[in-house]
Amino acid sequence: MTEKVPSYPARKLILNLVKEAEEPMAAQTLLRIADLFGIEANNVRVTLNRLVKEDLLKLTDRGVYELGVKARSLAAAQERWRVLEEELVPWEGHWYVLHVAHLGRRNRKQVRQRERAMDLRGFRALQQGLLVRPQNLACSAAQLKQSLCDLGLESGAVLMSSVTFQLDDAPDAALWAPQALTDNYRRQTVEMISWLGGYHLIPLEQAARESFLIGDQVLHTLAYDPRLPEELVDTTARRRLVETMKTFDDVGNRIWSDLIASIAGD
Repeated sequence: MTEKVPSYPARKLILNLVKEAEEPMAAQTLLRIADLFGIEANNVRVTLNRLVKEDLLKLTDRGVYELGVKARSLAAAQERWRVLEEELVPWEGHWYVLHVAHLGRRNRKQVRQRERAMDLRGFRALQQGLLVRPQNLACSAAQLKQSLCDLGLESGAVLMSSVTFQLDDAPDAALWAPQALTDNYRRQTVEMISWLGGYHLIPLEQAARESFLIGDQVLHTLAYDPRLPEELVDTTARRRLVETMKTFDDVGNRIWSDLIASIAGD
């Protein structure tokens, strides 16, 4: 019986593959790989055309693609997970407070971009239109504001730093669900370690698919991690997740290089 291959978003797969490739990728290679994820060829072709129109991909030759300008900056930001802990400083009990209540909610696309930007930088709603996060990031308030705007927050948002609260008004750690964060750090670390112990026993195509799917889940966790201080979350578990992911990513890249080479050689 043929193993059922889970479907996966064509857009996400293509961007991730081209991002990780050491050189521009041919459409035929992308089609072969997409088939491993249950993605139909027509879906791949349509998605490639759309990504080129959006400047997320660029044609370097007929049927050969590399990352476009827009995707390069996003890819660089995504790779920051490797230095996650280096971009944090000890928390002194101060908070960043972000005021967005005056920005309005009529433009749904803009609201989605705003909420995504705030989520990616670890802000949680203390009250409607008023969000907070611990001030433990190794950057200035101006740099944080620029980062938020680069991600889609309107420049009219008001960011306040070095804020302290009266004890009764202090943000509750439950806003970030710290136990759920810690449990997920540990679960994903165990999953990667288990996979690393047995990947050499399975076929190359299966290993490539599994490493991609597992790694994608971990990268999503790290991209949206709120970067909480040790007072609010188990930072040892988070560091172990990052270190395990470094090993996992290196192994996965080798597997994918072997797979792409085998496809190109057919």
